[in-house]
Amino acid sequence: MAFSSLLRYTLYLLLLLPFTAQANNAVVNLHLARPSIVESPTNQYIHALLTQSFAKVGKEVNFIYSIKPMNKKRITGELYKPGGINLAWLSIEPSAHNDLLHTSSPLYKGIHGKRLLMINKNQQAIFKRISSLNQLKPLVGLQKQSWSDYKVLKRSGLTVNGELSYKSMIKALDTNLGDYFPRSVSAIEAELAKQKHVDLMIEPTIMLQYPSHYYFYTHNRNKDLLILLESGLTQLQQSGEFELLYQRFFGEKEKRLNLSSRKVFNLE
Repeated sequence: MAFSSLLRYTLYLLLLLPFTAQANNAVVNLHLARPSIVESPTNQYIHALLTQSFAKVGKEVNFIYSIKPMNKKRITGELYKPGGINLAWLSIEPSAHNDLLHTSSPLYKGIHGKRLLMINKNQQAIFKRISSLNQLKPLVGLQKQSWSDYKVLKRSGLTVNGELSYKSMIKALDTNLGDYFPRSVSAIEAELAKQKHVDLMIEPTIMLQYPSHYYFYTHNRNKDLLILLESGLTQLQQSGEFELLYQRFFGEKEKRLNLSSRKVFNLE
């Protein structure tokens, strides 16, 4: 290549550099923990929320997942490791993790703290007559002792059998050895659909509720990332787009399960 041609080519590359840098700066790499079901509606909601939030601040999102799925304890630990995941959506006690920062607004508007009851169809009349939490206390609830809901139910004075596996809890409902199995609003329909061989249903009148909020978390070394995300989320809320997105993924579910017309028993 002649010197003049080489010079022109070099100048062309130098002129291109600012645009290349700008393009790279416009992409945010989110290193996330792989969920057990990547294509679940919940994760699709999170993807859409992150994509739209960063778009508000002029950023494109590149999702990079861990090779293997992680549980909540593992995710929380990985946030502390340099070079590990740099963002997660969690429901944890912030005061127990002083090095982690989180966004200010709940991601699911508290839906994960709403529990409906899986019951045997032959128990419908019993639950229909219940109008207070005290009336529910003599009945036997089912919940694994290692699950967070177990402590919530016990603190509220409910009778809970925490010794059974998930499969055994389903069998206990089917054979009337347990009276009800509280499950998340976001998951109960899918869980019930897997139990076609048993005579179970979603109890239509009662909802248990307690504060349970998810936020985006990152380590404080990624403070700039969280500032961008917080700005984008705020703009989504102010424009009404956050509510539209929530309704797109959860609005029909709330209507289908009649959440607004149920008897709500607030738990501690």
